[in-house]
Amino acid sequence: MMRYIFLIFALIFTACSLKTNTNEVLNQTNFEMNSRSKHYAKLDFEQNLSLLPVSKEFFKNDGKTYKKYFFSAWHSDFRNLNSKNLFWSFEAYLNKNNKYYFFNKQIIPKSWFEKNIINANISALGSINKKALVIKNTLLKNFPTQGLILKNPFKEGEGIPFDYAIDNILNIGSPVLISHLTKDKRYAFVRFENSFGFIQTDALEIFSEHRTKIYENLNFITPLFEKMPVFDEKGRYFFETRIGAIYPYYKSDKEYYYGKIGENKYKIAKDKAANFPLEFNDLHLKHQLSEVLNLPYGWGGYSFERDCSLLTHDIFVPFGLYMPRNSLAQNNAFSHFDISFLSNTQKKEFLKNFAKPYLSLLYLKGHIMLYVGSFKDKELAIHSIWGLRKSESKRLLISRSVITGLEIGKDEIPDENLLLSKLKEISFIRLEESEKTRIKDYLSKFKKQNF
Repeated sequence: MMRYIFLIFALIFTACSLKTNTNEVLNQTNFEMNSRSKHYAKLDFEQNLSLLPVSKEFFKNDGKTYKKYFFSAWHSDFRNLNSKNLFWSFEAYLNKNNKYYFFNKQIIPKSWFEKNIINANISALGSINKKALVIKNTLLKNFPTQGLILKNPFKEGEGIPFDYAIDNILNIGSPVLISHLTKDKRYAFVRFENSFGFIQTDALEIFSEHRTKIYENLNFITPLFEKMPVFDEKGRYFFETRIGAIYPYYKSDKEYYYGKIGENKYKIAKDKAANFPLEFNDLHLKHQLSEVLNLPYGWGGYSFERDCSLLTHDIFVPFGLYMPRNSLAQNNAFSHFDISFLSNTQKKEFLKNFAKPYLSLLYLKGHIMLYVGSFKDKELAIHSIWGLRKSESKRLLISRSVITGLEIGKDEIPDENLLLSKLKEISFIRLEESEKTRIKDYLSKFKKQNF
């Protein structure tokens, strides 16, 4: 009898203990969810490409226009270039009103900038002027350092991943023109397409005129998968693929493409890469989008991730479509129209009537998005974004590449901070003259009404 009573008490105690532990877990989970909800925006759509409309556009470029830009550094020099424009960041870093921080949240002294500016060896601009190839994925920086240069890390929307020294990512196999070396010879100042900056010298191999001509006339492939390891001919790790890159190859068989970058040969399976450029169609486009969706946000290319303009750039490279590196330049590179004077309701109506899914860019100051059509009467975009502005100092984090509506965060941020409210211009990657006329006529009616 006593044993029976003991068992009853044991079961009651265990049940109470389990209940207490369960409540503790639930309370902890609720605390974490509430804490998270204060910092992260609630996505308004499932991150699934199946909800996007089918692209009705299809075309095939020959890749010549893209390759003209890609190899442009090899057909240029550093004569008649203004050093003040090339080294624009130096003045900003030395400005006494600007404060910058190391990754440990300590203020960077001006003496550190001064020391590294001396090392930058500006007076040697153009002294080497040799063609070279990037032989490993590397960062292009506006300052000769591998360290981070951050603004106030105690503010939301600053600190990591906003390394202000990073301007771009240079993929392995990219052609550059070397201007000169820093005094310590650790960095080279180079030109890539229309970008300039410092990269580490061990990421470069100088090419002779003979080799550059051969390289330019090779066939190229574009990878179909992001962050896929590629091995050299001895089976050793060589590099990691990136959507938006192109790599040379000199032969192929039923299974592989065989290429050489610098002194290293490699091979890529034919189901992992395709001849450049790809045909632009729904199947290829959706595959490319699937590879870059939900990846971390990376300002300028921080940690080899993408910001808004690097995302749009890399989506279109495989199709042989060239885009400049920053958001404003991308907007201005195509037929673009000011829609900032429209109300939010009018903007939505305009997008429904004129925006082309997958071939329209939506520009607001400092940010660009790819319009991807509508779902349940909501206009959608794919973009890489850090967060939504709640106030001057507060952000609702997204911090990755996502599918969102243009009014995401509507109940949590001021209306004037909605993406739709801040939308200034729309640009069209492909647009017929008759379509331009229709858009101009449509917008002119609203301009007359507003003015």
